[in-house]
Amino acid sequence: MISSVSRKLASIRTANEILPIEGADAIEVARVDGWKCVVKKGEFNIGDKGIYFEIDSFLPASDPRFGFLSKQFITWNEKLGARLKTIRLRNQLSQGLFLPLTNFPEFKDKEVGSDVTAELGIDKWEPPTLPEIAGKVSIHNPFPHFIPKTDQERVQNLLREITNHAGKEFEVTIKLDGSSMTVYRHGEKTGVCSRNLDVKEDEKSDFWNAAKQHKLIDALMTLDRNLALQGELIGEGIQGNPEKIKGKAFYVFDIYDIDNGKHLSPVERREIMKHFKDNKFEINHVPILDNLILNHTVEELLTMAEGPSMNPKVKREGLVFKRMDGLFSFKAISNSYLEKHKNR
Repeated sequence: MISSVSRKLASIRTANEILPIEGADAIEVARVDGWKCVVKKGEFNIGDKGIYFEIDSFLPASDPRFGFLSKQFITWNEKLGARLKTIRLRNQLSQGLFLPLTNFPEFKDKEVGSDVTAELGIDKWEPPTLPEIAGKVSIHNPFPHFIPKTDQERVQNLLREITNHAGKEFEVTIKLDGSSMTVYRHGEKTGVCSRNLDVKEDEKSDFWNAAKQHKLIDALMTLDRNLALQGELIGEGIQGNPEKIKGKAFYVFDIYDIDNGKHLSPVERREIMKHFKDNKFEINHVPILDNLILNHTVEELLTMAEGPSMNPKVKREGLVFKRMDGLFSFKAISNSYLEKHKNR
């Protein structure tokens, strides 16, 4: 299962295609794997190497090579820099940043695909912890080392993998717009986590209140296994509550097998969800659209990502695709969502 641990925010890649922008004299489009970036005209030829910086990369102001972005500098996590967003230039969608490798001579001998995130001091930008939740958490600890944080690789980075998985069956679920939450049992220890923290039990914590509301720890204790329920906390006070539900609710999208170090397959996950239901636990699952035989291009998968969410009156954030053995997954985020919600 692909997680944030392996995510390359800055990596050496090649310009696969150069395309003109109608009516533009100074800029054009470079296609980098599944991404399209606006670049200076003539800066790249097909096959040229460069460093691609993915959207939500936070580029440090301390590196003068990012000085041209100074008008976009913000202070985040006590650091000054620029966060890369999905934008439009001359009506052309541009995602990320692609700069010539000659700007970074220290990497001239590295191979295509090399991850240079750490060397360049690039961080993954994440929105500040929701004030409605952060203000109600008094004590917390680091996220448990025995559970992977919730994240999926974007489909634009997986051209080869998408081709290699043609003909395989995948579960397709709607990606809900909320705050990541994990509830786990590990031996005698149980816990509730936000995206990055193991939250101490507190009656003011929305994470713990949701866990108690759905009796998630009680449900885990009915199984003789060390498991983590991973999902999305949605509702009032979270990301504008696009689903327009009353209160807050937790929706499972993954179950992690702690002892075996892997996510359960969709079939195993559904069996456990049925076990919970049979034992009178009312635990939500993210909407499952269908099972799909993968035989699609990246562009087709991104088109599929557009559409209604659980609330049919709003557009969804995107879709998540999980292979039926649970060992490979990815997400396709709606481009219209990214353009509308630039601060998420």
